[in-house]
Amino acid sequence: MELILPWVVAAHALAGAVFLGGLVGRWIVLGLAARADSMASMRTLTRAAQPFERIVIVGSMIVLVLGVVAAIAQGRPFLGPFQGAGVDWLFASLVLFLTVGPLVPLVFIPKGRVFDAALADATARGEITSELRVAWADPVVRAAHVYELAVITLIFVLMITKPF
Repeated sequence: MELILPWVVAAHALAGAVFLGGLVGRWIVLGLAARADSMASMRTLTRAAQPFERIVIVGSMIVLVLGVVAAIAQGRPFLGPFQGAGVDWLFASLVLFLTVGPLVPLVFIPKGRVFDAALADATARGEITSELRVAWADPVVRAAHVYELAVITLIFVLMITKPF
């Protein structure tokens, strides 16, 4: 197990960096798509965001699994108080990470359906519609994405600094 541990920890850190990169990449490409001035540009940019979206979805699961495996391999009580330990950066990171999960069924999926319908309608019309602009500017989706990026960035900082 001692030979595997550094590789698991390194894989977890690398997966976390890729995951964070996927979040930032998605943010940048979708931001450009939202400001596009033609349907062709918007469609191209939304397609360009798809690999970043896959990185975020798959990466989140890989990061979680590798993080738990690394904690177990190190003998760390990643469940903190539930394992008779105190609250440390590892437990705080896990709790923060888990707060992002509910955004998927509560915000991203239902708002994504509204966006997809507006995009399909605009595509059929061949023009950027006001409904599509409204869907791009949805403040709930924006807040959810800001929260998601902030939480993952904070976890990355906690993982590096281990402040408590």
